[in-house]
Amino acid sequence: MITSMQKNAAEEWLLYPDGSLDVLRHSGRVMSDLTEFELRLFEWIRQSDFETVAWSSKAAAKSFKCKEDEIYEGVASLTKKLPSRIQIYYEDGNVHIAAE
Repeated sequence: MITSMQKNAAEEWLLYPDGSLDVLRHSGRVMSDLTEFELRLFEWIRQSDFETVAWSSKAAAKSFKCKEDEIYEGVASLTKKLPSRIQIYYEDGNVHIAAE
């Protein structure tokens, strides 16, 4: 029986030694206007299930080894730069985030 482990995109992106950022593609377009941090954050959100599991900025900061303020700024920037690819909503007392 083969089991798969869920990837942690926050850590996975740290493994690219050459700093290449063009690995995140959608519809043939490279999102070159995003910073490295924004790309990593977007991919982490996209691969995670924050639609059903409540978002935690504290947990995100821990995963990215940064301050919560950096997470808040990164998410805010993503909503400006990729408004049609990220959705943030409030439901049952929790924040949820979806990205595609």
